Amino acid sequence: MRFLIALSPLVLLAACATPQQQCLSNVTQDLRVNAFLIAQTQANLDRGFAIDRQQRVSRGFDMCRERNRDGSIDTRLCPVQKVRTVNVPQAINLTVERDTLNQLLATRANLERRTAAATAQCRTLYPE
Repeated sequence: MRFLIALSPLVLLAACATPQQQCLSNVTQDLRVNAFLIAQTQANLDRGFAIDRQQRVSRGFDMCRERNRDGSIDTRLCPVQKVRTVNVPQAINLTVERDTLNQLLATRANLERRTAAATAQCRTLYPE
């Protein structure tokens, strides 16, 4: 149920886009993903290692206040759980990473051609 409540603003936002905007978003998604992967792979090569984002959970105690039945407020220790995201360096094979980058760059040219044709089709089907 919470999941549906969390998604409701996204559904409302998606409904605000015009049909042309929705069509353009759909046809350019593969190109956007490819561009992200190229940037990520290039950054890994520049650094010499990849970065893995991990969540670390720590448990402890914190002061909390609690209202009693008589209306008075007590302060006591309450257990808390804190989550933080850390960047952990990961070793990579630079040769494999370069090959991956070359494949992504080769794929980009094909995706750009397909996206240009699909974008023109969207603009024809849904003029603004």
